[in-house]
Amino acid sequence: MPVSLLWAVDAYGRVYCLSTVGQQWEQSRNAQMEFKRVTAAQLCCWGIACDNNIYLNVHASDLPIRYQEHTFENQRWNPVDGFSDRLLLSDRWQWSDITGLQHQPLDSFQLPSSNWEWEGDWYVDENLDGEPTEKEGWTYAMDFPATYTKEKKWNSCVRRRRWLRYRRYNAMDTWAK
Repeated sequence: MPVSLLWAVDAYGRVYCLSTVGQQWEQSRNAQMEFKRVTAAQLCCWGIACDNNIYLNVHASDLPIRYQEHTFENQRWNPVDGFSDRLLLSDRWQWSDITGLQHQPLDSFQLPSSNWEWEGDWYVDENLDGEPTEKEGWTYAMDFPATYTKEKKWNSCVRRRRWLRYRRYNAMDTWAK
């Protein structure tokens, strides 16, 4: 039988939990915090503290909580330089979201809080809809926005590639704002 927890708050705002394998109520590790209410699900507990902020307590498990950040590098072909970062004024940003409307350079991505950490550096995604692309990950189209293909054709005037980076939640078994 998997271990389950029952959560409770006493009259002084201290949080306690009772495990199905335990014999008694145990006070939460963050004894300095006072809560008004707590609510729990199978893998986490959240509560409203006396400072009116919401706090989350995620139970540690073998499966990490990860989030994928991504941005697109866009280029246009010109007869002098070939594909380059020099885009037309009507084009999307050199670094953008998938729609091309939001400017998203690699250095603009920040961690949402100190409870997250980067798993590694940015890298090029070398897949397009599950199919491998050329080594550098470029996909080609006639113009922005369009349907992109992994093959470069005679009329491929623009190209883009997706850059990926993962962040991991690292505040397990503690109350995080």
